[in-house]
Order: sequence, then structure tokens, then C-alpha cells
Amino acid sequence: MNAKTLTGMTLEDVAVRLDEQLPQDAYKPVPGGADLTDIDPNHMRKVLNEVFGVCGYGWGYDYDASTIRSRTDIRTNRSGKEYTVIIVTLSFLEFWYKLVSDDEVLVCNVPATGSSENSNDAYALKGALTNAIGNAVSNIGFQQSVYLGKRDHRTVKRTAGASRKSKPTRRKAAPKAKAKAKAAAPAPDNGNSDPGDFVMPFGSGIKGKKLRELPPDKLDWVANQMAPFNDAGKEVQAKAKAFQESLEAVAA
Repeated sequence: MNAKTLTGMTLEDVAVRLDEQLPQDAYKPVPGGADLTDIDPNHMRKVLNEVFGVCGYGWGYDYDASTIRSRTDIRTNRSGKEYTVIIVTLSFLEFWYKLVSDDEVLVCNVPATGSSENSNDAYALKGALTNAIGNAVSNIGFQQSVYLGKRDHRTVKRTAGASRKSKPTRRKAAPKAKAKAKAAAPAPDNGNSDPGDFVMPFGSGIKGKKLRELPPDKLDWVANQMAPFNDAGKEVQAKAKAFQESLEAVAA
């Protein structure tokens, strides 16, 4: 299917952008959530606007107000003081986004549900809507690596720290790696033997760049966190892993 979003992104680019690692502050632990990870919804909306177009034009949502249910519950905090929370459940929301194929605009729909609780009824309803939208976009691949257990609020911090430490070493080692490649294969081979010369065929902000030109965190994402959904993606990840291993061997 030759379809693109209203911003001109192919379906393959959409899959990569939706799962691309967000800034470190986008990932937070869920309070009392058995070490689960929560994703800041503001980052979610930003990505959706970049992928599909502004909300209300390239993507949006509709919900049936008659399916909203609200109830109150009395809770007790650790000090023994009672407080009231309002629990809102939204049993039907329809998230939609637009694609263009052969000059025809297609509207794709994803149904979802959501719930939230808060001491303020307006915030409880807003939370239920946000929760339902998050459930819907997770079905089209938004932050798929988090739901597959390949990324969380702890690993993003470790990856970011490791990238900062490794930058000076990798910049110094790169010229040596090039020198070795020239000695071993003086004739040009269009990057077939050196994975660092492999050009990224897709990816927001990295498409058209060689693997050796990617920032360490982007290279680490392609090599270890990206979830390929076809043979082309698997080849890209294999090249990225090979290049990352070559850097580590030189640094050692």
C-alpha cells in the first residue's frame, strides 16, 4: 500500500518515528505500579502532530459522552487521614488519523477505553481521555519498545549516561578505524564491508545519514531498541549492531 501521512511520512517512517526514543524526562515510574514506566502525554501529542499533522486535521479523537461513568471512593493515606477521589471511566473513544493514497484521503480509526482518578472531577475526566488516547496509539506502535520491555525510565537514563561518557572515546577511535579499513581494502566498496558507511534508508532526522554520522544514542536505539517489522528493518539493525561492535572493539 503506497500510503503517506498528511506530513509526507511513509508507513515505514511512521513506525520508526512513533517508537523513537523520547527525551529522558518523558519517562517516569508509575507510582506504586510494580516498577512500570509512564510516558508523558505531552510528548505523545507532540509526536502525533509531527507524524500526522496538527490535531483536528491530521489526527484526532471522538468519544461518546453517554459512555462516561463517574464514582467516588474514600481512600486512607499513610498517616491514616481519609480523602475522596473521583474515578472516571470512559468506555468508548475513537482515535483517528489520516493517510493519503493515490490522491485519496483515508481516515483510519482505532477504538479504545480509558480511566483515571483525581480529587478534581475535571482532571479525572481529562485523565480518562488521555489514558484512552494513549491506549489507542499504543496499538499503532507509539513507544512500542516500552510496552515490549526493551525501554523504561531506568534504561533510558543508563543509555543517556553511557552515551555521554563514550563520545570522546569514539571520536578519537574513528580515524583509526578508517585507517584500518583503508589498509585492508584500498579499493572502494560502497560501504559493503564497512557497516559504518551504511546509509539509513528511513528514520526521522537520521534518514540519508551514514551509521558513523549518527549520535551515540541514535545508533544505540537502531542497534538494540528498534523493533524491525520487515526484512529491510532487520538488515538495518544488523548493520548498526556490526558497526557498534566495531567501535567497541577499537575502543577496547
